[in-house]
Amino acid sequence: METLLLVHVVREPRQLVVGALLMLVTAILQTFGVVFLEEMVERVRDEIARNTTRARMLLTLSAVIVYLFALHLIQMSVWAAVYLPLAPYQSFAVALYESALAFTTMDVAELPPDWKFLSAAEGITGLLMFAWSTGVLFNQTSWITEARRKYLRKHHLYGSKEKEAAPES
Repeated sequence: METLLLVHVVREPRQLVVGALLMLVTAILQTFGVVFLEEMVERVRDEIARNTTRARMLLTLSAVIVYLFALHLIQMSVWAAVYLPLAPYQSFAVALYESALAFTTMDVAELPPDWKFLSAAEGITGLLMFAWSTGVLFNQTSWITEARRKYLRKHHLYGSKEKEAAPES
């Protein structure tokens, strides 16, 4: 007779509640983080649009990327703070590493059987937060790229090679 190998996960309701609460806290952090980012970008957007240089484009997009990275690091830290008392990690840094593995879906966090579901919940949460951040980054890249095109057109720097190559009619 064949036996099925099943992962023995105990105390499912508790894990589901804690996982759902952590997902909610992560989503709230993302919401406030993205709103704050949008407000900060809005403050400098007109100035950047008026005088869009490559350096300003690079600086702005780099700042957005670093900000989003920091936001995800804070989110992973919240999960790590919950993992630390649940698992025999030597330090917060180890708990953060385990959290980062789960958040990025590179691996599952090493948690006791009573808490295995949290790692899967963090992986799902990480996927959602990265997708959200990708949308934010796309939006920021779009307006910066459009501002750069308008700046180059205004200063007759956009498409000059195309005009030279096109025959006069």
